[in-house]
Amino acid sequence: MSGSGAAATPAPPPRAAEWDGPIDILLLMKEPEAAFCEAALKRCAGTLAIARAAAVDDIVAARTKLTARARLIGFSTSIVVPGDELRHYGGGAFNFHPGPPEYPGNRPSAFACYDRAEVFGVTFHRMVARVDSGEILDCERFPTHGMETAGALAILAYQRLARLFLNNVVSLAALNAELGGNGETWSGRKTTLAHFNAMRAVPGDVDRSELDRRMRAFNWVYTPLPDSA
Repeated sequence: MSGSGAAATPAPPPRAAEWDGPIDILLLMKEPEAAFCEAALKRCAGTLAIARAAAVDDIVAARTKLTARARLIGFSTSIVVPGDELRHYGGGAFNFHPGPPEYPGNRPSAFACYDRAEVFGVTFHRMVARVDSGEILDCERFPTHGMETAGALAILAYQRLARLFLNNVVSLAALNAELGGNGETWSGRKTTLAHFNAMRAVPGDVDRSELDRRMRAFNWVYTPLPDSA
């Protein structure tokens, strides 16, 4: 223990490819989020065996180690789980999406900022083979007043997403618990990285208002050079 009195940063769980024992919960997320989620889950059920997936290879490696009621939990991840892998999770597969049901897909904060949406939010849903289309279990919405850029909106959404996880962690830690939907449905266009990149390319004659909207929403916009003759 250091003499500074500062709390130690919790270490993330090991990657599934490096884990030799059984797995109750596989966390599909980056290291800081995995450390946070593991700590919260183990406060609810200290005996849970938890591993982390940083890539599809980890998901494949975990397949033979999963317990009968194992669960997969994603948190603001861009990794798409192959549909064939989802069937191995007897306790279900779930995701925490950093956007509301009205903004499925990639970079929801960018498109909400561009749309000048007055309300944004975060969503907890089941994972199915088709991205951001599984049953919605819980969500939270909040006003976007004062959020002038996609970055500011994404930061607030990330904070609310962590809170949404904590609001549902007891049920997630109870592997035999059945999680029911809240009756909400997905809507709006499902955006992709290709949609995002297309919005960064602006025409040379773009008007000032449109340029300002895209810079606030998509950052690092550029004007493509014409093809040489």
